Amino acid sequence: MRVLIVSNLYPDARQPAFGTFVAAHADALRRAGADVAVVAISGVRVHRAQVRKYLSLAVRAVWAGLAARVRHARPQVVEAHVAYPTAIIGLLAARLAGAPLVVYCHGTDVMGLALRSSSHHAIAMWLLKRAQLVVANSIFTRDLLESRYGIKPARLIVLSPGVDLGLFSGPDLGRYPREILYVGWLSSQKGVYELMQATADLGDAQVRLRFVGGGPERAGLEKAAAMAGVRAEFTGPLPHLEAAQRMRQAAVIAMPSIHPEGLGLAALEAMAAGAMTVASAAGAIGELVEDGETGWLVEPGNVAALTAALRDALGVASAVDPARRELLRKRGMAKALEHDIDAIARRTLTVYQSLGGH
Repeated sequence: MRVLIVSNLYPDARQPAFGTFVAAHADALRRAGADVAVVAISGVRVHRAQVRKYLSLAVRAVWAGLAARVRHARPQVVEAHVAYPTAIIGLLAARLAGAPLVVYCHGTDVMGLALRSSSHHAIAMWLLKRAQLVVANSIFTRDLLESRYGIKPARLIVLSPGVDLGLFSGPDLGRYPREILYVGWLSSQKGVYELMQATADLGDAQVRLRFVGGGPERAGLEKAAAMAGVRAEFTGPLPHLEAAQRMRQAAVIAMPSIHPEGLGLAALEAMAAGAMTVASAAGAIGELVEDGETGWLVEPGNVAALTAALRDALGVASAVDPARRELLRKRGMAKALEHDIDAIARRTLTVYQSLGGH
């Protein structure tokens, strides 16, 4: 099957961590036997002020060679990431190809800009209703699409982006027993300041807090670490393989989001890496991390609860015995197996074949 992926989320040399899950998805489809072409609108983070500029990209894309790319790829399915506004370009490509349009919703696209403006919401609804299939990355996102966008269940399916299990397994790299790792965008909505405070409240000078990723709050976090006396390290964005290696070496991986997450892929990758996983119950994260079963789940923004969970996960002055922590770790790894990216890719192609593309 020939699949054309259109995405503004895709890694490049300038932003190696941007949209790695879309690149991993494309690679998995190829391993499953698909002929995959990608049109990447490189490095575009869409905010309110950028929408007019972004919409013009749809027209410019045609003149810049989208039509030629479609003719060369001859897609049987066009898959657009994300719902708004990238699906505008996806719809153009699908019309040029005479192929079904699949819109893949990652949660933030239908939670954010498209809900804060009535005009953007109307455009997003118009686009979604022209898709032959809408894919939600979680039950949380599916429910949002049904309730806020009126997408009928017959055109809606839940498909996790999955996790590349091979990337997070292999020879033992050795774990840093006192390391807390955060992987993701450094913004206040991600709960990074709460994580900094919780780490300080542990009162253990041996604990190191490592941030992998970039974002607007890096300078503020560096100042907060200095003021709180936290041993903090900032690597900046890393290629997916290197980030995965860091995850395999961390004792604890934290995902303390305050804003609802459409899935919480970092939590899934943490479990695949065999790390102790501490996360907040924000959006779909609770679909992955079950408190006391596959990790620790805390109330978003609750620093005291986050501190207690980190203490238990690290085993720092904790009543949780090592055998219990090991059980949670193994259950987390088993949960990650349910999201094997290659199995999901095979299922995805089966679904796409049912759409009847030429």
